[in-house]
Amino acid sequence: MNISRGNDRIVFEIGQISPILAWAEEAGVDLDRVAGRIGVDPDVLQNAPHTKLPLADYFRIQSEIAKSLDDLTAQLSERKLLYQSGSFVISQLKSSRTLQDTIRSLASYFNMLHGGNYNLVRQSGQTLTLVLDDSKFPYRFRDNEALIHFVRDALLIKVFCLIDSLTGGTASKALTRVSLVQRRKDIEDTLTSFWEVPVQYNKTAYELVFDYQIACQQIAPATNADLSTDGIFSRVVHHLETTESETDTRPFAIRTEELISEGLETQQAVASSFGISVATLRRRLSEEDTSFRDLLLNHRMDRANTLLTRGTSVTEVSELLGYSDVRAFNRAFKNLRGVSPAVYARKDDVLNEGA
Repeated sequence: MNISRGNDRIVFEIGQISPILAWAEEAGVDLDRVAGRIGVDPDVLQNAPHTKLPLADYFRIQSEIAKSLDDLTAQLSERKLLYQSGSFVISQLKSSRTLQDTIRSLASYFNMLHGGNYNLVRQSGQTLTLVLDDSKFPYRFRDNEALIHFVRDALLIKVFCLIDSLTGGTASKALTRVSLVQRRKDIEDTLTSFWEVPVQYNKTAYELVFDYQIACQQIAPATNADLSTDGIFSRVVHHLETTESETDTRPFAIRTEELISEGLETQQAVASSFGISVATLRRRLSEEDTSFRDLLLNHRMDRANTLLTRGTSVTEVSELLGYSDVRAFNRAFKNLRGVSPAVYARKDDVLNEGA
C-alpha cells in the first residue's frame, strides 16, 4: 500500500479501495455523484487506481456510500446498520463535560448501534484507554488482508477525530499512546504517519490511551453534536482538514453542506469556519447559483425524508430539526416536496408494503 504524508496531509491511492467502490456500484451507488462530491473527474474513481487523494476524501466517499445505501457502516460490514437516534446516549454525550464522559458515552453509543461489546473503556493508574476490539466484527472484505488493514486503521483515525472534535481538541492534548494490531514490519502498509505519539504494534486490539488527569478536566459540552451519518462523517472530514491544513478547492456549496451536516446551521458559524465574512459567504454561494438558506433547507428536508421513512413521527421530526412550531415544518416540507410530511410517510409505507 502507498499511504504517505505529503504537504502536511495523509494521502492514499484510489486503487486501495477499489473493492469497496466496485461493491458500492453493484449495490446501486452512483459513483459519478460520489466523484462530484469529492471534486474529481468521474473517470478517476474507476480507471485511475494510482491517483492519490487526501484521507479526508476516503471519509467523504464512505459518507456518500452510507447515505446512498442507508447503511452507517458504508457496506464495510456484512450486517447492515440502520442509523438510530439513540436519544438517551446522545443526550448524555451532549451533556458530557470531560473527555472521559465523551469517551464513555461514545463507547456505549456505538456498542448499542452495533449490538456487541466492540468498545471498552479502561481506567488504570494515570491513563484512560479506549479499546476497540473488532476481531469478531463482520467485515465484508475480511479475506482481503491489505484492504482490511487500511479500513481498520482508518476507523481508528475516524474515532479519534470524532472524539477530538467533540471535545474541542482536548483528546489531542491527552493522547499519550496508540496501539495497533498489525506487526511493526508492516508499518509501510498502514496509516501510522497520522499519529504523533508513540505507537505499539502487534496488539490484540486497537487502543487510544489518554492521560487520565487531562481526561477529567472540564470542557464545553458539544451541544450541537449530530451523530447521524452526515454528522459523523462531516465532523471527521472537517477535523482532518483543519488539523492537516488541507486546501479544499471544491465548490463552496458542497463545503457549506458538509459544515451544515456537522451542525453549523448559521451563516456566521459557517463563515467563521471558512475564515471569511458572512457577506463573502453569501457572494460565493450566489456565484454558484444557490444560497445558505436553500442549502440549510435542503439538508433539513433530506434528514426529514430519512427520519419519516424510518417511522419517526412528524412532531418528533419537527423537534429534531429545530422547528419550534410543527406547522412551520409542515409548510417548509410541503413547499419543497409537494406533499405534507404525513402524506410522504404514508406513501413510503405503501411502497414498503408493496416490496
